[in-house]
Amino acid sequence: MLQIAKTDEYDLWLAHQMSRPFSFVTPFGGEDFALLLVIAEPGVPNDERHAVTDKIVRLGCRYACCAGHQCSEWHDCIDYSYLYSDPGFSPPDEKFIMTTWHEDESLEDVAFFFRMCTSIDGVVPRHFLVAILGGDAETALEVRSVVEKSFSAGV
Repeated sequence: MLQIAKTDEYDLWLAHQMSRPFSFVTPFGGEDFALLLVIAEPGVPNDERHAVTDKIVRLGCRYACCAGHQCSEWHDCIDYSYLYSDPGFSPPDEKFIMTTWHEDESLEDVAFFFRMCTSIDGVVPRHFLVAILGGDAETALEVRSVVEKSFSAGV
């Protein structure tokens, strides 16, 4: 995991996992965060997807933008993990997780959305994490470059 930007307003981290099984960690110690989940690996099985999304929910994600392969399925899985996090399927509103999927959108558009449209209960997040599942070093470099440009431009 690599911190790629830190200002008085936010910190931005990048995590890239090239090999499976995929897992999920954050550097935020349980504090709320916004997540850009880039799925570069096609065909992740349901059980592996559920294990990752359960951790996303447990570790404090409040806004998840999903892009890449099967991004709508990842989006739905995060929603289910959120609901299943409470035995009565009614988690507290203060832990609500907004999810979006960005199928067939450019990486630039997704990065813009991630930077500008992920407020949590009207509050702009302080912590941002870009997690790339699969892909190679070139994929990670491209994602990092686009996200850094979006954040540094203050768009």
